[in-house]
Amino acid sequence: MASNLTTSILPHAIVLDYAQAVLETGQWLRAAKSHISAHPSAVSLAIISGIVIYVIWSSTARYLRLSPFHGPPWAAFTRLWLCKTIPSGESASRFINVNQQYGPVARIGPNHLITDDPEFIRKILAARSHYTRGPWFDSIRIDPEVPNIVSERHPGRHNHLRHQMSGAYAGRDVEGLEDMIDERIQDFVEVIERKWLSDDNGTNAFDIAKRVQFLAVDMITHICFGKPMGFVKTDSDVSNFLKTVESQLPIVQHFSVIIEINDLLHWLVGFPFIRRLIVPSSQDKSGIGIIMGITRNEVEKRQQSKSEPKKDMLTSFMKHGLSPSEAETELIISLVAGSDTTATAIRATLLAVASNPRVYARLTKEIDEAEASGKISAPIRDQEARRLPYLQACIKEGLRCFPPVAQLRERMVPAGGDTYNGQHIPEGTFIGLNTWGVQLNPVFGNDPRVFRPERWLIDDEARLQEMSRVQELIFGHGTTRCLGIPIAMMNLNKVFPESVDQYMLWHILSERDECEGVL
Repeated sequence: MASNLTTSILPHAIVLDYAQAVLETGQWLRAAKSHISAHPSAVSLAIISGIVIYVIWSSTARYLRLSPFHGPPWAAFTRLWLCKTIPSGESASRFINVNQQYGPVARIGPNHLITDDPEFIRKILAARSHYTRGPWFDSIRIDPEVPNIVSERHPGRHNHLRHQMSGAYAGRDVEGLEDMIDERIQDFVEVIERKWLSDDNGTNAFDIAKRVQFLAVDMITHICFGKPMGFVKTDSDVSNFLKTVESQLPIVQHFSVIIEINDLLHWLVGFPFIRRLIVPSSQDKSGIGIIMGITRNEVEKRQQSKSEPKKDMLTSFMKHGLSPSEAETELIISLVAGSDTTATAIRATLLAVASNPRVYARLTKEIDEAEASGKISAPIRDQEARRLPYLQACIKEGLRCFPPVAQLRERMVPAGGDTYNGQHIPEGTFIGLNTWGVQLNPVFGNDPRVFRPERWLIDDEARLQEMSRVQELIFGHGTTRCLGIPIAMMNLNKVFPESVDQYMLWHILSERDECEGVL
């Protein structure tokens, strides 16, 4: 009987308790509403006070995290300084100023440091280092879900990609590499002679910077696909390739700072209908899709061809295990990164040589004497160029004064943190590499901002080795050292003798910006 009574009473008790709770809740809400209506200022003050307390607490926590390191005002509390600096076009000089003002390790964000200390950079990038690539590298992904040789953050997978692609980037798998470069430089010289040489009838000013870009793209596409895209011969931006790259870079720069965008995109592309809207496609008529279409077309033609494939970069990628889609992605990276860095190195060094009569005269004299004595061929061979000391000094000094890469390429401090000069750096901190700042190191003497090739011709082997160790950091270090150094250096070794020595005089129009206005 007791059991039946309990069973029959329990539901009623629950209903009564629930009704009482609802009644009390309703009374509380009415009372709260009445109180809020009667005291709006008190409630507003409480809400505002809570927000202020949270902001102060979070700001203090962010500040204290890296408080031993100093930097620009507000950088400890917000990423606004980074957001303004990175896409400004002046990031290299601003990073230099930060380290010179605040020390070799300076703070540029709530969780961001930057260093121009070559020994610390070498430690961070060492082969056995526990530092890993930070979220900065996610911004280099073309597809948020697919990493590439530049963006891959996992050390094992990155090393595997390097192994698959090293033969192509070193030039070992590219048949006739040097002849390809010779052909493209010859096109470059012929167009200048046909369209832009000045004579007694007048002066022809032209944008050498743009034409060097054309040359760089033709060289890298010839190496990638076995044929150039035709920028130099048509004297035009084929398929708006360069316009596309220039329009996309500012977006990438912002993604490298506001890393939450990358996480959001990675989540959004999980929905097929959203993926179709935001991920570039080879069918697109604008943006990066144009470049994707170029590489997709080349890969498909290579797959459908029944003849012996050309021994170029694409063939090497597929031979060493990259799938067609992976090969497409890596070719895009090669085209964009390879052509831009090569063009930057050529333009900057050419400007420095052409605007310095003493350097120009000494370089042309060395080339002329080598030609007269039969030490160099026409066109010059890579090994011959390596034996011209002043040419090599000009190239080294050009790369030192104007490193082709100014991006931070941030690394993450490993578990347990690290120390710098006795100061603790918490784990998870992002440390950017100030490539331009490193090249102003005191090892280069009291005039590191001056383009002076003679610094590489001193009779002091120990000093030369010390300078070279610092200068070579422009290419990275350890397992992240640039794979394309052999091809890049061959380009530089051949471009300058074939262009600088072809003409009796270069003149810079001072009213033009940067490299523009070379006659």
